[in-house]
Amino acid sequence: MLNDPPPPALPEEAARPPRPGSRVRPLTAAVLALVLVAVVALAVWAWAARAGDPGGGPPAAAATSATPSPSRATTGAGAPGSATPPAPASTDHPPALATYYTQGLAWQPCSDNPKHGCATIKVPVDYAKPGGDTFDLALRKAPALGPGPRVGSLLFNPGGPGVAGLQYVRFSSAVFTKPVREGYDLIGFDPRGIGESGAVSCLTDADMDLLFADDPTPDTPAERTKLLADVDGVTSRCAAAGGERARHLSSTEVARDMDIIRALVGDPKLNFLGVSYGTFLGSLYADLFPQRVGRMVLDSAMSPNQTDLQEMDYDIQGFESSMDAFLAWCTPRSDCALGGDRARAKDRLVALLDNVDRMPLRTSRAGLPTVGEGWVGFAIFMALYSDTSWPTLNRGLTEALTKGTGEILVALASSHTERRSDGHYDKSSYLQAILPVRCADWPRTAETPALKAAQARAKAAHPLWARMTGELYDNCRAWPAPGRTPKGGRLAVGAGPILVVGNLRDPATPIGGTKQLAADLASGVLVTSDHSGHGAYNSGSSCIDDIVAAYLLRGTVPADGRAC
Repeated sequence: MLNDPPPPALPEEAARPPRPGSRVRPLTAAVLALVLVAVVALAVWAWAARAGDPGGGPPAAAATSATPSPSRATTGAGAPGSATPPAPASTDHPPALATYYTQGLAWQPCSDNPKHGCATIKVPVDYAKPGGDTFDLALRKAPALGPGPRVGSLLFNPGGPGVAGLQYVRFSSAVFTKPVREGYDLIGFDPRGIGESGAVSCLTDADMDLLFADDPTPDTPAERTKLLADVDGVTSRCAAAGGERARHLSSTEVARDMDIIRALVGDPKLNFLGVSYGTFLGSLYADLFPQRVGRMVLDSAMSPNQTDLQEMDYDIQGFESSMDAFLAWCTPRSDCALGGDRARAKDRLVALLDNVDRMPLRTSRAGLPTVGEGWVGFAIFMALYSDTSWPTLNRGLTEALTKGTGEILVALASSHTERRSDGHYDKSSYLQAILPVRCADWPRTAETPALKAAQARAKAAHPLWARMTGELYDNCRAWPAPGRTPKGGRLAVGAGPILVVGNLRDPATPIGGTKQLAADLASGVLVTSDHSGHGAYNSGSSCIDDIVAAYLLRGTVPADGRAC
């Protein structure tokens, strides 16, 4: 839940459980400016207020193929208060990791809900040195509700990178449809270095404010020099403060942790639901352990094979389609801040951002007497994630255009960054983890002439997108460890069918990236939804929900390319 409740102007966003899976640009100049980074907006979803049961029957046109039962078909295994012994599936682990794969897993009733189980396990900080330091991973289980047989365990990751996962299982009735809750033990975990799993805190409040305060679209060489110097300074300070543990927060290492979790809960294969950046994590797991993939759903996806240029093209596609959807809602309204002409509305937004660059908006927020392009652009972008935020965005734009103030926009942005009204960020903020994870997960961005030329063409053709996105550059230049080298080619060869779903108009993980991941996976099966917003499962499409339930519960695989 939000630590800094929005003011009365934001009633529709104040009381919802958190929504998984939001992905945006990195931290503005690092949040808006750098591509290839995913973050999760903890300030929520319209669907998260629902605990509805859209049904779990197979779609009429589904192509079915049976898949082996991915786990034990027992009922109530591993109930709170019980210890789960090492499963036979853990016998094929590397001998050096035997301590981790055979440790006891003792579920105890969670303090906030005794029907749920809470537990802690150990994983090595450095898999190359398994005898060294360890992370304590926090797990939470919502047991299968029945009344039918238990299918197995379903591990869940909400995205990020840097988002704690325990709270999503705590609010499982709002995150998962009823058929899935009935058939699976739902397992949430805080990834290594995040939340209750040995949180790595490497950024000060001042560092995080700086990431949003800098101009993400520098107009002069001097402004660009300052931007890069500030980002390099933040990166260096994070590396120094985070130490060795911060250098081991990669998604590859989290995927290896997930295999230990799989073994300890007693499942021979991993059943997994990943949203947004969680799809990146799931695809890495599937590529590392293809024979251990059970039923895997990757919702609103991005491929580990994406290049900078592909990512830029997908970002433009996602941003433009989502902005068009917002304007189609706003411009017919008599109170639309941008007027009634859709084409001119985009021009008004461009003019607003240019004006804010020269004359920042005033606010009464502690430590933020004014906000510039970084904060304003971030607020606008995050509001595109769900149509439930559109009324708030409209009011914020009206306030900015008529009063020159940014109270509503900064409240909207702060709700996503977990910046409290006293000017401090919550210690669990995903911003603490996003930089170490990004620097481990992605290759360094080389500013080649071809990349610069492609960016210049894109900026000229898409002026509003250009003002929202900022510069393409590498914010990990000062990180003391190399990034991941993409494998390229086919992923997860030998795995069973992997279901990849996504909305056609998604501002955070554009449909182009979802389609690419489905194609990159050797056994990827694509299903698209003709909807706007981020996240397709349990977000209003009964077609998607039925397909996901049929796949997870019965192994029914839809036809590749199915459209909802």
